[in-house]
Amino acid sequence: MERLFQNMSMFDPTAKVDRQPPPLPDTNGVEYPRAASWASGPCTAVMKDEKGCQLFRCFLFESLAEENLSFVEAVDKLKKMKNSDEKKAYAREIVQLYSPYINLSSGAMKKIKDAVESDNLDPEEFAPAVKEVKRLLENDQFPRFRRSEIYLNYLEKLLPRAYAERWANSFEALLGNHVGRHHFRLFLRSIHAEENLRFWEAVVEFRGMKNKSPAQITAGKSCLNTFLAEGANNEVFLPFGVRQIIEKKIQEKDVDITLFDEAIKHVEQVLRNDPYVRFLQSPQYLDLLAKLKN
Repeated sequence: MERLFQNMSMFDPTAKVDRQPPPLPDTNGVEYPRAASWASGPCTAVMKDEKGCQLFRCFLFESLAEENLSFVEAVDKLKKMKNSDEKKAYAREIVQLYSPYINLSSGAMKKIKDAVESDNLDPEEFAPAVKEVKRLLENDQFPRFRRSEIYLNYLEKLLPRAYAERWANSFEALLGNHVGRHHFRLFLRSIHAEENLRFWEAVVEFRGMKNKSPAQITAGKSCLNTFLAEGANNEVFLPFGVRQIIEKKIQEKDVDITLFDEAIKHVEQVLRNDPYVRFLQSPQYLDLLAKLKN
């Protein structure tokens, strides 16, 4: 229970300034493929990896959202406790500490508050709350973690030089590597062409959704409005007719995984023709190569 009391300081305004960030995990025993897999799998897989979970915790600390992960971990500990009195006291502390700060539905909140008042505490009453918090982590905070500096910097420490050397011969290898894409994005930003890669990444996320689902339709509309609408701040320019076909399909709700195929072919060709060649000659790439280990 000591750790739970220590965690209370995260919500104390007088202690916030002095709170020390959690330590970053070291890279000992971690190969690049393992760390890279944290971005391709679900949030729950990262939470089961000791070093992945610690890195995620560091990100959440910076984002002022550490309470979500701490709540999930506290409930996991509660489920493993044997002594009934200790379990009930610990459950009360969980509710007292986290209920003002975690974003729960009224039903889930009522369940955990009722649970700690019952004579026979059932930790399973916390399950709906844990499910909602995990969904928030998965859908909101985890996607931002995968794009964060803290994660990309950790990956870069593990990146073998051979991976980066491969980018010089394969545009696909560059786009398929988190660190490579990050440095390519920084270069594109310097030449005011970042919107093409941002659109490419948005379409990758779109394609990863359940085909023809409401979420995919919503994501398709978002891609259209953000990157393809005339006059958009991040407008990506396409050959005549391509945008119109996409608009028509979205209006008719004829949306599937192939919606942006023609647009992506064009964007990839634009990136490959000039920016990719210039990137390979840029300090952004050459400096990275110089500091990577064999």
